[in-house]
Amino acid sequence: MDIGIIGAGSLGLLYSYYLSKNHTVTLYTNQKQQADQINSNGLLMVKDGINTRVMINADSTRNYKEELLIVTVKQYDIASIIAEINNLTPRTILFLQNGMGHLPYLSALLKHHIILGIVEHGAIRLDDHTVQHTGVGKTKIAYYNRDNSQNSLIQQLQINQQSLFPIEMEDNWRKMLSEKLVVNATINPLTSVLKVRNGVLIENDHFMKLLKVLFNEVIQVLGLSNEALLWEHVYNICENTAQNQSSMYKDIQNGRQTEIDAILGYLIQQATNTQKPIPHITFLYHAIKGIEIGND
Repeated sequence: MDIGIIGAGSLGLLYSYYLSKNHTVTLYTNQKQQADQINSNGLLMVKDGINTRVMINADSTRNYKEELLIVTVKQYDIASIIAEINNLTPRTILFLQNGMGHLPYLSALLKHHIILGIVEHGAIRLDDHTVQHTGVGKTKIAYYNRDNSQNSLIQQLQINQQSLFPIEMEDNWRKMLSEKLVVNATINPLTSVLKVRNGVLIENDHFMKLLKVLFNEVIQVLGLSNEALLWEHVYNICENTAQNQSSMYKDIQNGRQTEIDAILGYLIQQATNTQKPIPHITFLYHAIKGIEIGND
């Protein structure tokens, strides 16, 4: 199967590597220099101290030809990609973004078969053609439109999945994204402002109190009821990734724009409809925005 992967950050490189094992992958980059490096040197995977190289095609144009497109760009780059996709003939498109800021754009794409997904893997882009797989997880996907109708391309993706790169189908896309947003909206901004690795949030009693009150605000805004299970999930992620730095903290350290608008910004927008006080969400949102300005 021919697959186009849009976005060549850590996730784009990670998915290109694993999916190239059983499919023909074209990785669409934003910069010609990166495409040239990948075409010349291949894509290098670093995992458990072992380096493995695969050869894939990289393309810096936006001439998306494949029937299955996987969009891995950051939330702040999604608008321009949506505009390009809107001009294509009907395709199957899988969106893999943090947060829920991309949802308002999807109504313009209903001629396509839209699938939404979340990523539980850990990955770091070491350079333009090298990615490190730091934590094995799952890709969870759910149909957004077409009433959960079966899609042969997605079925092929699941049939040919690898043990280190499982793909699971979920029934409810909103529940799936909301539960992932709870993680992104708690661990990411707190570690970024406190400048700590994930595990410190539960190792330090004062930080854990902040984590819990922030968690309570987030689930209230999202209207989620399974509080105990969700808290256990957040706690377990802090514990299982204790030595890791969150993606938002890494973005701030490297002077990059964060996805705070699609994470806490989205929650602030939702909270205006509920009239519920969200002081911790509001504080962290403006703290991160201020740090971004300082990094400019």
